[in-house]
Amino acid sequence: MPTGRVSVTSYRVFQHRREPGLCCAVRETMLIPPFIRADRWSFGANFREDDGLPYGFEPLPAREASAAFGYYLFHHPCETLALRHCRHWPDDAADSPKAALTQAAGGW
Repeated sequence: MPTGRVSVTSYRVFQHRREPGLCCAVRETMLIPPFIRADRWSFGANFREDDGLPYGFEPLPAREASAAFGYYLFHHPCETLALRHCRHWPDDAADSPKAALTQAAGGW
């Protein structure tokens, strides 16, 4: 039976140098995929699921994709992954990543 407790996942996010907005998130506990090369990708930032997330990043699909493939691709509409270009939710917001992850774990 699920306990309702969800561990927070941290990601390293890389941005494609030639395709604006194309981002690749890799869990900090996983190896960086071989297609992430310095000549094509640049390091953007580190993010935690319970913190401000870049626009376009969805926590549940990110968990599923990174578990299946080792990475998660998403589109971020801004030129930079600076915190001012991230979404921030109050802890008690029903649509926050924390609420979605808790719901997915079965811990209403």
